[in-house]
Amino acid sequence: TLVSIYKVSPETIRRSIALLKDMNVVEVNEKSGIIINSKNFAKDFLTKFKTQNDFTSINNETFKLIKEKRSIDEKLEKNLLSIIEFATQLRNVGTIIPFENVVEEGSVAVDKSIGELNFWHNTKATIIGVKRNGETFLSPGPYFKIQENDIILYVGDDSVIENVKNYISNIE
Repeated sequence: TLVSIYKVSPETIRRSIALLKDMNVVEVNEKSGIIINSKNFAKDFLTKFKTQNDFTSINNETFKLIKEKRSIDEKLEKNLLSIIEFATQLRNVGTIIPFENVVEEGSVAVDKSIGELNFWHNTKATIIGVKRNGETFLSPGPYFKIQENDIILYVGDDSVIENVKNYISNIE
Protein backbone atom coordinates (compact mmCIF):
# COMPACT_ATOMS: atom_id res chain seq x y z
CA THR A 1 0.00 0.00 0.00
CA LEU A 2 1.04 3.63 -0.44
CA VAL A 3 0.94 4.13 3.33
CA SER A 4 3.63 1.49 3.90
CA ILE A 5 5.73 2.53 0.87
CA TYR A 6 5.90 6.23 1.80
CA LYS A 7 5.55 5.73 5.57
CA VAL A 8 2.88 8.42 5.96
CA SER A 9 -0.64 8.42 7.36
CA PRO A 10 -3.64 7.29 5.29
CA GLU A 11 -4.96 10.86 5.52
CA THR A 12 -1.80 12.19 3.85
CA ILE A 13 -2.18 9.65 1.03
CA ARG A 14 -5.87 10.54 0.64
CA ARG A 15 -5.11 14.27 0.41
CA SER A 16 -2.23 13.72 -2.02
CA ILE A 17 -4.35 11.57 -4.33
CA ALA A 18 -7.20 14.11 -4.14
CA LEU A 19 -4.78 16.90 -5.12
CA LEU A 20 -3.42 14.90 -8.06
CA LYS A 21 -6.99 14.04 -9.11
CA ASP A 22 -8.06 17.72 -8.98
CA MET A 23 -5.16 18.59 -11.29
CA ASN A 24 -6.18 15.81 -13.73
CA VAL A 25 -2.89 14.01 -13.19
CA VAL A 26 -4.53 10.77 -11.99
CA GLU A 27 -7.88 9.03 -12.00
CA VAL A 28 -9.01 6.86 -9.11
CA ASN A 29 -10.96 3.68 -9.92
CA GLU A 30 -12.14 1.52 -7.07
CA LYS A 31 -11.33 -1.78 -8.72
CA SER A 32 -8.33 -0.92 -10.85
CA GLY A 33 -6.59 1.57 -8.55
CA ILE A 34 -4.90 4.83 -9.46
CA ILE A 35 -4.26 5.50 -13.14
CA ILE A 36 -2.09 8.30 -14.55
CA ASN A 37 -4.25 10.29 -16.99
CA SER A 38 -1.56 12.15 -18.88
CA LYS A 39 2.21 12.25 -18.84
CA ASN A 40 2.03 15.95 -19.71
CA PHE A 41 -0.21 16.71 -16.71
CA ALA A 42 2.14 14.71 -14.50
CA LYS A 43 5.16 16.56 -15.93
CA ASP A 44 3.41 19.94 -15.43
CA PHE A 45 2.60 19.00 -11.85
CA LEU A 46 6.22 18.01 -11.15
CA THR A 47 7.48 21.25 -12.72
CA LYS A 48 5.04 23.30 -10.65
CA PHE A 49 5.94 21.36 -7.50
CA LYS A 50 9.67 21.82 -8.19
CA THR A 51 9.14 25.56 -8.70
CA GLN A 52 7.24 25.82 -5.41
CA ASN A 53 9.86 23.69 -3.68
CA ASP A 54 12.66 25.86 -5.14
CA PHE A 55 10.82 28.99 -3.99
CA THR A 56 10.43 27.57 -0.48
CA SER A 57 14.13 26.64 -0.37
CA ILE A 58 15.18 30.11 -1.55
CA ASN A 59 12.79 31.72 0.92
CA ASN A 60 14.16 29.63 3.82
CA GLU A 61 17.76 30.31 2.79
CA THR A 62 17.01 34.04 2.57
CA PHE A 63 15.62 34.11 6.12
CA LYS A 64 18.66 32.16 7.32
CA LEU A 65 21.01 34.65 5.63
CA ILE A 66 19.11 37.60 7.12
CA LYS A 67 19.50 36.05 10.58
CA GLU A 68 23.24 35.51 10.01
CA LYS A 69 23.59 39.08 8.71
CA ARG A 70 21.91 40.45 11.85
CA SER A 71 24.30 38.44 14.00
CA ILE A 72 27.29 39.75 12.03
CA ASP A 73 25.90 43.31 12.25
CA GLU A 74 25.59 42.99 16.04
CA LYS A 75 29.18 41.73 16.33
CA LEU A 76 30.39 44.49 14.00
CA GLU A 77 28.57 47.15 16.04
CA LYS A 78 30.08 45.78 19.26
CA ASN A 79 33.58 45.86 17.74
CA LEU A 80 33.08 49.40 16.41
CA LEU A 81 31.95 50.60 19.83
CA SER A 82 35.06 49.01 21.36
CA ILE A 83 37.26 50.74 18.77
CA ILE A 84 35.57 54.09 19.46
CA GLU A 85 35.99 53.63 23.21
CA PHE A 86 39.64 52.68 22.77
CA ALA A 87 40.26 55.62 20.42
CA THR A 88 38.61 57.97 22.90
CA GLN A 89 40.94 56.77 25.65
CA LEU A 90 43.96 57.15 23.39
CA ARG A 91 43.08 60.50 21.80
CA ASN A 92 45.72 62.31 23.85
CA VAL A 93 48.41 59.64 23.75
CA GLY A 94 51.54 61.30 22.54
CA THR A 95 50.37 64.71 23.75
CA ILE A 96 50.90 63.92 27.41
CA ILE A 97 53.22 61.11 28.35
CA PRO A 98 52.68 60.03 31.95
CA PHE A 99 55.44 59.09 34.32
CA GLU A 100 55.21 55.75 36.14
CA ASN A 101 56.20 54.56 39.58
CA VAL A 102 55.78 51.11 41.15
CA VAL A 103 54.37 50.95 44.67
CA GLU A 104 56.82 48.75 46.57
CA GLU A 105 56.08 46.53 49.56
CA GLY A 106 55.83 48.60 52.75
CA SER A 107 55.29 51.87 50.89
CA VAL A 108 53.36 54.61 52.65
CA ALA A 109 50.83 54.40 49.79
CA VAL A 110 49.84 50.73 50.29
CA ASP A 111 46.18 50.33 51.34
CA LYS A 112 45.55 54.08 51.26
CA SER A 113 43.14 55.90 49.00
CA ILE A 114 44.38 58.55 46.62
CA GLY A 115 42.53 61.13 48.73
CA GLU A 116 44.27 59.96 51.92
CA LEU A 117 47.65 60.31 50.26
CA ASN A 118 47.19 64.03 49.48
CA PHE A 119 49.27 63.10 46.45
CA TRP A 120 49.34 66.47 44.72
CA HIS A 121 50.06 68.38 47.95
CA ASN A 122 52.97 66.05 48.75
CA THR A 123 54.42 65.68 45.24
CA LYS A 124 52.96 68.39 42.95
CA ALA A 125 52.02 65.54 40.54
CA THR A 126 48.54 64.49 39.40
CA ILE A 127 47.58 60.81 39.26
CA ILE A 128 45.90 60.05 35.92
CA GLY A 129 45.78 56.28 36.22
CA VAL A 130 46.83 53.13 38.03
CA LYS A 131 47.93 49.88 36.43
CA ARG A 132 47.07 46.77 38.39
CA ASN A 133 47.51 43.16 37.23
CA GLY A 134 47.54 44.16 33.56
CA GLU A 135 44.46 46.39 33.84
CA THR A 136 44.62 50.18 33.64
CA PHE A 137 42.28 52.27 35.77
CA LEU A 138 42.08 55.70 34.14
CA SER A 139 41.31 58.78 36.22
CA PRO A 140 40.81 56.94 39.51
CA GLY A 141 38.85 58.95 42.04
CA PRO A 142 39.89 59.96 45.56
CA TYR A 143 38.51 56.73 47.07
CA PHE A 144 40.60 54.43 44.85
CA LYS A 145 42.86 52.33 47.14
CA ILE A 146 46.48 51.82 46.14
CA GLN A 147 47.86 48.31 46.49
CA GLU A 148 51.33 46.82 46.57
CA ASN A 149 52.84 46.45 43.05
CA ASP A 150 50.40 48.97 41.55
CA ILE A 151 51.99 51.22 38.96
CA ILE A 152 50.95 54.83 39.48
CA LEU A 153 50.63 56.87 36.27
CA TYR A 154 51.07 60.58 36.91
CA VAL A 155 51.78 63.85 35.14
CA GLY A 156 53.61 66.99 36.09
CA ASP A 157 56.79 68.80 35.16
CA ASP A 158 60.13 67.02 35.32
CA SER A 159 60.73 68.10 38.92
CA VAL A 160 57.89 65.90 40.22
CA ILE A 161 59.66 62.65 39.30
CA GLU A 162 61.95 62.79 42.34
CA ASN A 163 59.12 64.04 44.58
CA VAL A 164 56.92 61.05 43.68
CA LYS A 165 59.80 58.59 43.93
CA ASN A 166 60.71 59.85 47.40
CA TYR A 167 57.10 59.97 48.60
CA ILE A 168 56.08 56.53 47.27
CA SER A 169 59.25 54.82 48.48
CA ASN A 170 58.71 56.10 52.03
CA ILE A 171 58.37 53.05 54.23
CA GLU A 172 55.72 53.11 56.95
